[in-house]
Amino acid sequence: MQNNFDAVRLSLALIVVLCHLAVLSEVPAFQPFLTYLSADFAVKGFFVISGCLVTRSFLSSASGLEYAEKRARRIYPAYFVTICVAWLIGLAATTLPVREFLHTPATYKHLLANASFLNFLQPTLPGVFEQHPVPVMNASLWTIKVELCLYGCVPVLVLLFRRMGPYATMLLAFAVALSWELLLPHIPGLSSKMQAELGRQFPGALHLFALGALFTIEEQRLGHYLGRIALASVLAFWLLHDSGLRLVVEPVCYAACVLFLATRLPFRIPVGQWGDLSYGTYLLHFPLIQLFIALGSFHQQSWGGLALLLLVVLGAAFLLWHSVEKPFLKRNSHYVPAENVTASAKI
Repeated sequence: MQNNFDAVRLSLALIVVLCHLAVLSEVPAFQPFLTYLSADFAVKGFFVISGCLVTRSFLSSASGLEYAEKRARRIYPAYFVTICVAWLIGLAATTLPVREFLHTPATYKHLLANASFLNFLQPTLPGVFEQHPVPVMNASLWTIKVELCLYGCVPVLVLLFRRMGPYATMLLAFAVALSWELLLPHIPGLSSKMQAELGRQFPGALHLFALGALFTIEEQRLGHYLGRIALASVLAFWLLHDSGLRLVVEPVCYAACVLFLATRLPFRIPVGQWGDLSYGTYLLHFPLIQLFIALGSFHQQSWGGLALLLLVVLGAAFLLWHSVEKPFLKRNSHYVPAENVTASAKI
């Protein structure tokens, strides 16, 4: 079936890139990105699409073990290479003598913490980007551990869809996610910053992921009405700007819009012919932006620096896909372009 998942995911990744660039660089020319684009929408859109595609992966798996293997193949190789790339950038950019950098325990704690998805334990490297507004190496990686938790929920969601029904299961997912968000402010001693941080962790995104899973299960019924649902939810989202009901409307609005663009456009945007660059773009952009800032790439020619950054990020994502991500995928993975699957089946 014709779809634009590749194009939508890459677009969401580039939104995150531009928003992070504005925050990290503090360059005035880039600040409108924060007005007209939303990294929050992009990340939540990723969770929706992930729910849709990963549920398809689970339903097409012969066993739970095969499903887990496919998830590991998809996520970890590129993730680990990204950590190593960021570490090498840190080695090149540190203000410490190389010998001191290599003999500092935090240097290796960073590798171990990030490799085990515990990024918060050591987000920085010694002497690296310490003068930057945000000195961390890769603040985008927090979503990966949330994704892993959501992957573990798929068998339970599918079971509940079958036992309770898809819409009763969705109500349960909403109840869990919103209860998590609403209860955090009532925990004594928890700062507003920590509330926001914990609120976006698992299970805070469960309803977004479950909406994507619901679409996979109910696509034949929902697909014909997706445009109307998107339009109605966008209108409700706008009208309920100051209402608590927006907590319910927002995820439906985001999910309907993202899924409509991915599955219901009357044309196909063929960005997938170069490979699936969205994951690599998302993983690699943060340390590359930090490196560009350290090199002063945006001081004199802001837009020229941006153009070069996008070229480097997309080029790095292209290399990551073809040298790391794709070789680790199973030949029947839905992430591999259909033409490559057909060709490989003949070999």
